[in-house]
Amino acid sequence: MTILGVGTEIIECVRIAKMIERHGEMFLERVYTDGEIAYCSGGASATQLYAARWVAKEATLKAIGGRSQGIRWNEIEVRVEHGRSPTILLTGRAAGWAEQNGVEHLQLSLGSCRTHATAFVIALTD
Repeated sequence: MTILGVGTEIIECVRIAKMIERHGEMFLERVYTDGEIAYCSGGASATQLYAARWVAKEATLKAIGGRSQGIRWNEIEVRVEHGRSPTILLTGRAAGWAEQNGVEHLQLSLGSCRTHATAFVIALTD
């Protein structure tokens, strides 16, 4: 496998909490997929879960070189399956851009605590 790009991001969880408080459902629907909203809203640490997904989306955009490609936030989805590491699913323009640039796999690492969330993404090709 060859590394095509890397991306990393960190955010204070309170910034996401303020965005949710200020903009509510409009913010959530613009940034997150239905699956992410269902997953994050069900937990006691919803703010940290939303923040972790935010930074994963930012890190993904950096890794695939897609910051100025008109990719929508909700075209990048963080999925978590029981007993597995989190994964990234790209749809729409995000998927098209990644395919056009040879990205075949995205490797994601997430971290969060009460105050901060961080993500690291590696874009790979075979």
